[in-house]
Amino acid sequence: MRIRAPRRILLSVAIVVAAFIALAAWAFSSPPGSSPDDDYHMASIWCAAGDEPGLCATTSTPNERVLSSELLSAASCFAFDPDRAASCPRDETHTAVTTRGNWNGEAYPPLYYATMHVFAGKDLSVSIAAIRLANVALYLGVITALFFLLPRRGRPALLWGALLTSVPLAIFLIPSINPSSWAVISATGLWAAAWGFFEQRGVRKVLLGVLTVLLLVLGAGSRSDSAAYGVLALIAASVLAFRKDRRYLWSLALPVGLIAVAGAFFLTSGQSAVVGAETVTKNASYTFTELLFINLKALPQLLSGVLGTWGLGWLDTYMPGIVWVTMMLVFAGVVFWGLRLGHARKWIALAGVGVGTLVVPLYILLHDGVVVGNGVQPRYVLPLIIMFAGIAVYGFSRGGLGLNRLQLCIVGGGLVVAQSIALHVNIRRYVTGLDVTGINLDRNIEWWWNSPISPMGIWALGTVAFAVVIVGLLAVVWPRREETEPTPSTAALQHVGQ
Repeated sequence: MRIRAPRRILLSVAIVVAAFIALAAWAFSSPPGSSPDDDYHMASIWCAAGDEPGLCATTSTPNERVLSSELLSAASCFAFDPDRAASCPRDETHTAVTTRGNWNGEAYPPLYYATMHVFAGKDLSVSIAAIRLANVALYLGVITALFFLLPRRGRPALLWGALLTSVPLAIFLIPSINPSSWAVISATGLWAAAWGFFEQRGVRKVLLGVLTVLLLVLGAGSRSDSAAYGVLALIAASVLAFRKDRRYLWSLALPVGLIAVAGAFFLTSGQSAVVGAETVTKNASYTFTELLFINLKALPQLLSGVLGTWGLGWLDTYMPGIVWVTMMLVFAGVVFWGLRLGHARKWIALAGVGVGTLVVPLYILLHDGVVVGNGVQPRYVLPLIIMFAGIAVYGFSRGGLGLNRLQLCIVGGGLVVAQSIALHVNIRRYVTGLDVTGINLDRNIEWWWNSPISPMGIWALGTVAFAVVIVGLLAVVWPRREETEPTPSTAALQHVGQ
C-alpha cells in the first residue's frame, strides 16, 4: 500500500497518539504499589533528595526513613492475594518508619530515583500517575526519534522487537514506577541506536550517538544488570555493523567508551538479583549439580514468563491461556520467520544475545542457590529477549518482513486480542479481585481512581488505542499483493547492514 507524504505524517501522528493512550490505559489499570517491590521503590523515589519536609525525614538510625503511612502501606492489603481488591485503608495524616529503600545507592543506581523524585509530592495518586505517564512519554519519545533517525532497513527490527515482546510484561512495566521501566526502554532502543550510529552520516549520526549515550545511561542508571545488558547491546550492534574501513574504526570509539561507562555503573552498584526475602526460598538441600539440572529443565518456564506464563504485579495477577498461548505463537512464529534471512554478522550477534539470555538467569539462580520460581523473575531477562527478537528479524528490506496479508492479519489480530484480555484481567485484579468474574468491570467496584473515566472506559480506550496502533502499522507495511520476501542472493546478503 503506497501512502502519500501528508497522509503518512498524519498516520504517524495517529500511531504515536494511540500508543500513548494505550500505555496510559495500562498506567491507570492498577493502583499505587502494584508493581514489584513498589514499597521499596516509592520510598527510594520520595527520599532521593534526602531529608525533605513533607516527603521524607531521616532519623538517628542511618538506614531508617520516615515517610507517609499511605505510601508505605499502599500495597499492604492486596500484595500476594489476587482475590483482594486494592481497597487498602488510606492514612494520609500519619507517618511511619521504614528500612526498605535505596538510601545510599547501595542496591540500585541512584539516577532513576533522583530523576523520578521530581514528580514526588504529598498526593500519592497524582505523583504515581505523573511518574508512570512520564515513563510512557520517554518510551514513545525514544521509539519515535529512533524510527526517523535510523536507516529505513533498520526500522522494522526496532518495531518488531518491541511489539513481539510487548504483551503482557513490557506493557505493564513501561508505565510503572519500577526501575525496570527504564531497563525495558534501554533494551528496546540501545542496540538499534548504536547500529544506526555506525550506519548513518552527518546530523543523523550525531543524534543517534546522543541517543546511544542516553539509552545506555537510562539502563545503567536504573538497574546494575541493565548496565551489563547495555554492554551486550553495544557489542551486538558493533558486530552487526562491522565493516573493514576507517569510518567503522573511528565510530567504534563511542561503544568502546560507553562499555567502560557501563562497567563503572555495574561495579559501583551492589544490587541483588532477588526481589526480596518474602519471595525467595533457598534450597540448601540440593547439590550444585542437582541445582543446575533442575534449573536447566525449568529455564524455559522463566523465559516464557515475559509472554504471560507468570503473574504480573507482585507475581499474583495470572494471565489466562488466551494471552500467553497467543503471544508465544506470535513470538515464536515471527522470530522463526526472521531466521530465514541473515548473514554471518547477524548470526554472531543473535547467538551472543541468545547465550546471554540463557546464561544470565542461570548464573543468578545458581549463585543465589534457588530454583526457577524463586527470586529470579522474567522481568530480569525481558531486556535480553527484546534484543533477541529485534536482531532475529534484522535484515529484511520491507517492514512487513515479507509476510503475506493473511500472516500479517493473524499476527496483528493476535497482538490486539492478547493485549485487550491482559488489560482486562489486570484491571479486574485490582477493582474487585480475581474471585469476581464477568466482562463488566464497572459492577461491584471496590477500588478505583478518583477519575471520571470508569474501569470499563479505561479498558475500552486501551483496547481501541492499541488496535489503532496495530492497524496503522499494518497499513504502512501492507503488501500490494500476496507475496513473501524472495530468497536473497549472496550479493544481497553482503549488502545487508552495509
